[in-house]
Amino acid sequence: MEFANGGLLGGANSGTVEAGNNAISFPGSPDNAYLAVDCDGTTPAFSAGAAGSFSTNGTLANSAGNLVGAKCSVPAGGSVNFKFVLAWYRTYDQEGYYYHNFYTNSKEAATFGLAKFDQVRNGLISFVDRVMASNFPAWYKDRLLNNTYPLIHNSVCAKDGRTAFWEGNYGIIGTIDQGQHAAVFYTFNWPTVQWHELQYWKRQQKSTGQIHHDFNQGTSSFTAGSSGNNRHLLDWDNSTHQDYWWFPNTDSWADLNCMFIFKAYELMLATGNLDSMKVYWPSIRKAADRILSQCGAGSKLPLESHSTYDRCKSAGTNCSLTPEYNGGLAVTSYRAVAEIARFCGETEAAATFQNYYNTARAEYKQKYATSSTYGVSASTPNSGRFPEGHIAGYSWANYFCLEPMMDEDFIAGACQKMRDKQKSATGDRPAGANGEWIFYCVDHYGGSEIAINRPDEALSLHKLDYDYYYLKAPKEVFWQSLQEGDKNTHHDSYMTAPIVWHSYFQFCGYMIDNANQRLWIRPRIPTEMSKKITNALLLNPKALGTLNYDENPEGDRTQLITVAYDAPVTIKELVLKNNVSTNTPFVLVNGASVTATPEGSGFEKNIRIAFPTPIQIGPDGIKIEVYSNPVGVSGSTNQKPATPLSIAASRISANQPIAFSVDAEGPVSIELFTLNGIKIGTIMQEYRTAGSHAVKWNGKTLEGSKVGSTIGIMRLTTVNSMCSRRVFVSK
Repeated sequence: MEFANGGLLGGANSGTVEAGNNAISFPGSPDNAYLAVDCDGTTPAFSAGAAGSFSTNGTLANSAGNLVGAKCSVPAGGSVNFKFVLAWYRTYDQEGYYYHNFYTNSKEAATFGLAKFDQVRNGLISFVDRVMASNFPAWYKDRLLNNTYPLIHNSVCAKDGRTAFWEGNYGIIGTIDQGQHAAVFYTFNWPTVQWHELQYWKRQQKSTGQIHHDFNQGTSSFTAGSSGNNRHLLDWDNSTHQDYWWFPNTDSWADLNCMFIFKAYELMLATGNLDSMKVYWPSIRKAADRILSQCGAGSKLPLESHSTYDRCKSAGTNCSLTPEYNGGLAVTSYRAVAEIARFCGETEAAATFQNYYNTARAEYKQKYATSSTYGVSASTPNSGRFPEGHIAGYSWANYFCLEPMMDEDFIAGACQKMRDKQKSATGDRPAGANGEWIFYCVDHYGGSEIAINRPDEALSLHKLDYDYYYLKAPKEVFWQSLQEGDKNTHHDSYMTAPIVWHSYFQFCGYMIDNANQRLWIRPRIPTEMSKKITNALLLNPKALGTLNYDENPEGDRTQLITVAYDAPVTIKELVLKNNVSTNTPFVLVNGASVTATPEGSGFEKNIRIAFPTPIQIGPDGIKIEVYSNPVGVSGSTNQKPATPLSIAASRISANQPIAFSVDAEGPVSIELFTLNGIKIGTIMQEYRTAGSHAVKWNGKTLEGSKVGSTIGIMRLTTVNSMCSRRVFVSK
């Protein structure tokens, strides 16, 4: 393997051979790189340095150079694995921005890489395989995987724990507006780095509650177009610095405060970490109060503040505001703050911000829903360049699985305006089709189309974007250029690119709330997938999962869902899409009926199931069936049972009958749990008539696990009710 540096990764273009001849060190000041090789064959011969006679004898000349190699004997019919690790370490002002503070030089990182090579490789292959296993279009899955690159390209870490993500070639570090749009992949896989970044935003928050746009050195260290002189992270607690060379003081930007709240709320959902949320709550409240202070008298919408979409070089000059964008984000932010407050036990604040949400939602519709242009007016002429800004709040609310912050008629009309604008545009990549900042459009407009059950429109938008960038201008994707290629339309593909994962969550209708133990499965499936989602990866930092979903009708059944996680995930509430033809949906979970409560209306009609006791979803998964009418039930389920529900046995063992009584005809399940509520497995799952019964147990669960001697809880579930009793299990 050859390392052709050219100054890209730090260090020299040729290096010094390390002891053992399996690595070469490229010194630099302060940057350095390290290239190492390993081989699991028999008695490998390692060499490093210059090419020498490698082509004839398989070894490199042991002198300064830029190559490493290994020579291994491969047995007949066998195989040998060669492992190469390239590590680099870059610093600006000696801060040490790479490797998340685990290492002090590139050699340490490479040594770790070789030691953990198989583990890392297998993990990456497993992740790629799981993404590619679904029935989503191949190009879309390719886009998902390619948009994980900021995990390495954008990590910026100082030795004292400061953490940020910067935007490729564009000379701004850690912009929270772009960064939060891209955070979903980090948050639901590796939340640690998002907690670190949120800490930085918190400690730099102004005394007014305003969140900064970025945390580089401001205008004093910035030269437009320069790639390196503004990559410095500010010191901890530097809350008074100037931001953003284009707009040096972002004190008037409301969307930055909204994005800080969104980042915190996303972390609450992903981790359920109450201790951390309580630490951040005061700053979250300050950011929310700052939004309120940016609203006009008698209003709950920050309509006079600035945002990412504005064309302003400074406050009050050369400005065309985009109030519909800030307003929509603010409405959803209030609702998210109410949820965070409730989780933190701040009941008064929860009620207050719920009221703010209700007021702002009504105000937003009154102000914008009657406009034929949906927010574009004479006073805000440039807002027409960003036609999806007014539906951004709705898309965020849907992604978070909050109730819709727009009524059905409002959002339908808003999306239609976007469609009309696209149809009136010409060319393969016209600026007018999607606005200037294409990734925001793909996220906001595409997300809204998914939410209103028009997934084909969203998928076509993603395909248009894929064809332009990934096929025609891949440099913009993998080198994260901001405005290269088609400079007339300013299409950018920098850090914000991972927002494609937002659409994946929304196509699957998926969200996991580990704080309140809630799971949403409300898919919106593109036509080409034939009303099915197969083997879709579900992101969750507690345990990755898999979704299989079938919406093809089968009698009265309208949905068949299986969800599994690699490790047990506890759920108290389940929210499904309501696609039944009656007012009384009937739901079976693992063959047992559950209380299904319809809620919502229009595009976001749901079915909510609140389990009497929490359930766990592990590798064996759960099976969910949704019906328009009750199945397997004779007579009214409200009738008093002729036979009481009971479990006769207090002691069970293999090959002995378990006696029980059923109160109504229908599916019956008997499950076994540990005393602390962890499910051991299912003992029986059958259809039974009302009355007394017995089942001969073989000592194993239906999932195939043998149950040894233990004390546990046996639970009997029928279509009507449920009962439990403590039992002793003997071999």
